[in-house]
Amino acid sequence: AFSLSFAVFVVCQVLSALDAAHAKGIVHRDLKPDNIFLVDKGQVLPDVKLLDFGISKVVDANNPDSRLTQTGTVMGTPYYMAPEQAMGRKDLDHMVDIYAMGVILYELVTGKRPFEDDNALALIEGRCGARS
Repeated sequence: AFSLSFAVFVVCQVLSALDAAHAKGIVHRDLKPDNIFLVDKGQVLPDVKLLDFGISKVVDANNPDSRLTQTGTVMGTPYYMAPEQAMGRKDLDHMVDIYAMGVILYELVTGKRPFEDDNALALIEGRCGARS
């Protein structure tokens, strides 16, 4: 776990990068600690880089056919997915990135993820309220 002040610094830097991406209609969709890179340049605080826009999507608010995924398609890392993303909903927007940042902040401060399970399907079913 990191100090609260360092965790807030990192998250604010990532949110700044996300703000620029979201302003251009780009949604990352796979935010996770592995995609946040800290670069030590000998300064007091590192440079924070947001990586891997490999499954990102440009969303055009003026075009209703511009959707992040097809219905039923799930993309991302289950531990950091918003429930609506995990359910494969097609009407996703930048809020899935904001959700993931909340999970990342929690993990930075506590040293553990807020949701854990034995496998990805059980994790998604538990968070999305699915019942056997």
